[in-house]
Amino acid sequence: MRGIAVLRELTEANGTLSLSGLERATGLARSTVDRITATLARMGYVRFDGRDVHLSPRLMELGNAYLSALRLPALLSPHADALADELDESVSLAVADQDGIRFIHQATRRRAMSLSFRIGDLLPAERTAPGPLFATEWTAADWQRWRDRRAADPRDLSFTAVPPRRQEPGARDDDTFARRTEEASANGWSLDDQLIEPGLVAISVPVRIPGGDGRIANVDGRIASVASVVSHTSRHTAHDLRTTLLPRLRSTVEAMERELRHTPPPEP
Repeated sequence: MRGIAVLRELTEANGTLSLSGLERATGLARSTVDRITATLARMGYVRFDGRDVHLSPRLMELGNAYLSALRLPALLSPHADALADELDESVSLAVADQDGIRFIHQATRRRAMSLSFRIGDLLPAERTAPGPLFATEWTAADWQRWRDRRAADPRDLSFTAVPPRRQEPGARDDDTFARRTEEASANGWSLDDQLIEPGLVAISVPVRIPGGDGRIANVDGRIASVASVVSHTSRHTAHDLRTTLLPRLRSTVEAMERELRHTPPPEP
């Protein structure tokens, strides 16, 4: 776990920290930091440049291993790419990570925002379109963890992929996300109306596990991933997304679910 803590701190520091910086960031003893970084360097996951520690490209093996085992990007990304070409808008696929979301595929067409998200970036659920859909499956304990995280990090400083909140959220913001989650459960889709950045709009539909046959998972009907179309208010309003893009997104998600249903399980 301490090795993971070191890698996380390096990631949040854009891939480079001094040994003393890692000691401060992790709270570990200097001797422990030295041992961990030396081990990671022997494994090829970090490299040294003087007293600085840098993440190395080999670290991508870990992420690629997850994506390969998940199989969702390989199965669903052709459908996402085709929809992006058809609409001339960006299409993304995301999975849940506790009370956040992570991108596993992006088909970027016309840029909708000044931000540039990468595969694996973690975003707070309440500031995205996929978030309310994933939250429809949260337990009471999940909701409490989300509230605890919001209280501990009210400006989302731990989510380095998004700009910090300009002001700390209050009870009304919590109620807003709960209401968005209820609407997502009732509608089967969710909307992001400029939550992360002015002008950015997105609409999302869940891709559900087709059945308990062992192909992707053994829980019938749960959300495997969420597909989103991302646009800009100069091209689409939030209302436009519902009336013009949502039908095509739903059709694509149906094709994705058929892909999951008819794909045989991997060889043991």
